[in-house]
Amino acid sequence: MNLKIKKHFSYIKQILENSDILIKETEKISLFLKKRIKSKNKIFVYGNGGSFADASHFVGEMTATYSSKKRSSLPFILLGSNQSAVTGWSNDFNFNDYIVREFSAYVSKNDVLFIFSTSGGNIKTKQSINLIKLAKYAKSKRIPVISLLGKGGGELKKISTKSIIINSYNTGTIQEAHKIIFHALCESFENL
Repeated sequence: MNLKIKKHFSYIKQILENSDILIKETEKISLFLKKRIKSKNKIFVYGNGGSFADASHFVGEMTATYSSKKRSSLPFILLGSNQSAVTGWSNDFNFNDYIVREFSAYVSKNDVLFIFSTSGGNIKTKQSINLIKLAKYAKSKRIPVISLLGKGGGELKKISTKSIIINSYNTGTIQEAHKIIFHALCESFENL
């Protein structure tokens, strides 16, 4: 058996064996988001790289369908999906500032920002600076920030209103745990 494959599965198994806290925190986030949606608020979602792919997947499940074709579309919006705007702004100004610009154009009082990040960002190493700026902007506007994080939570754990931090430093493991969490959230919204 390939040891790397076995090791990968053992990381996931470790996370799932300690899932009681993850379940409780996911339930809290579900209830929080449901209240905001019932009040006609929007949920803005974003991440970088693989976390952007997870954000896109999550928004797709919430705006299309997950398992019930009867559920209405939910107001989840993927930030950063207009590549012409992202690349134009990044070329002419600064990539790290674009997502705040887009978010500021659409966000309203009582909306929510939902961030995916395996690292949580780090100012010293300049990692995920755009996410840190986005979360700080949201906080300055009193917009709640929900984050799915890993690697200790980084800078975003300090800024977030609610966060779930996966106890791992392995990017793949963190992303897979994030998928389990957002699929659980999707399941919890099926009867909304």
